[in-house]
Amino acid sequence: MTKSIPLLFFLIMILNPLFAQQDRSVVTLSKDPSGLFKSYKFFIQNVEDQRPQPGATLGKVIALGKEIPAVLPGKAENELFSYWSYLAPKKEQTYLPLYISIKELSVSEKRVGPNKVTGEVRLNVRFRWYRDMQPVELTGYQTAANYTRPETAFTHDKLIKQLVDQALGHFQKWMTSNAGKTPALARNLVLTFKEINNTASEDTVFYSPKRPLVWDDFKVRSAKPGSRYAAAVFTSFGYEGHSYPKDDDLVVEIGLKIFMVKSMSWGRPESRNAGTLRHEQLHFDITRLVVEKFKERLRKAELTIEDYDSEIQYQFLEAFREMNRDQEQYDGETGHGLNAGAQATWDKKIAQQIETLYSVQ
Repeated sequence: MTKSIPLLFFLIMILNPLFAQQDRSVVTLSKDPSGLFKSYKFFIQNVEDQRPQPGATLGKVIALGKEIPAVLPGKAENELFSYWSYLAPKKEQTYLPLYISIKELSVSEKRVGPNKVTGEVRLNVRFRWYRDMQPVELTGYQTAANYTRPETAFTHDKLIKQLVDQALGHFQKWMTSNAGKTPALARNLVLTFKEINNTASEDTVFYSPKRPLVWDDFKVRSAKPGSRYAAAVFTSFGYEGHSYPKDDDLVVEIGLKIFMVKSMSWGRPESRNAGTLRHEQLHFDITRLVVEKFKERLRKAELTIEDYDSEIQYQFLEAFREMNRDQEQYDGETGHGLNAGAQATWDKKIAQQIETLYSVQ
């Protein structure tokens, strides 16, 4: 009897691993060099397991007539991070740092007959990145695969690996086809300006240093009731915003309109002389210079891809208020053109600014 005890221990040591293997099925994502991405512009920054029950468990499979857990060697977020990082190694900091959320990764099987098992593998992931510390959702990938197998042959390992490969391959194709086409992939904001002065309108004069105002632009020949001034010009400015992706940038193009409205501008018949017209022209010039200040405001503003429009609108309102202040200061110091000395000073100052502006454009 004493000689059979070591033999019993020896048998237990041999059988224990076999029983342990039957207690669970370990799914391994084998790293095949042939699967390495040849061309890509992203790297795996992080993988997050957002399944209802995160961890290593994938579901249940059938083995030797009973249901056992299917598990990864480690936590799903760690295993997939390691695997995907192998397929697309980190190469350059200029690449897109990709965050992947695992919404679903599961396998389920049932025995439907003698030596016959059916199963389903499901995968659902979402891709995003962070720009200026704000999440930017990119795309997602959701798929499922059904199979039938003999009870003695396991195939779910290969299927899970195939679906995981397809998920990252989907993102690579999506990024390649959407680069330069979607703002979601833009890394920087580029601001550009253009003057709009070719819109056809019989009632509008668009600003041009080569086209000064003439008295025919002032359609109203009588002053507003109660006004004691010789003339008045209605000038203003506006903008049109347009954005489009280009390479790794989001280009925000600001179209600027600087104009006077003929039907809202007037001059008394007896006051239609060169001096009065010059005073009104400077009002138009001041509006043009304020637009340049508006552009400088935008260049200095903290415009973000996520919310550039509200900041542009805010700076526009601030520039509009500045225009009104500058126009009031001009009229106040020149006495609406009656103070010849002050008028000459303003004329010289504004003329120099306009000349400098258009000489450098």
